[in-house]
Amino acid sequence: MEAMNTVSQKVETLKKAGYTEDFYFEKGLLKTEKKSFESATITIENEFRFEGKSNPDDLSIVYQIKANDGTKGTIVDGFGPSANEELTKFLLEAES
Repeated sequence: MEAMNTVSQKVETLKKAGYTEDFYFEKGLLKTEKKSFESATITIENEFRFEGKSNPDDLSIVYQIKANDGTKGTIVDGFGPSANEELTKFLLEAES
């Protein structure tokens, strides 16, 4: 099992595995430079949680996502108090 110490290391590993898109969340949609996705059109294939070494409150999650059209990528969000509430709700809808 490969140890992932940082968010950026995990994102880079996922890029090498084909998850090349850097998703971002805007106006209720998950987006890439060219496409937009509703929650019903994506699958969260995995999530990876990270805690900052110097500050336990520095929490992040890397989401490994595949869209129904085959687009694969990642998005990073905070966890706990630093989470984007709208993105969290969107991703929970995708899981259900």
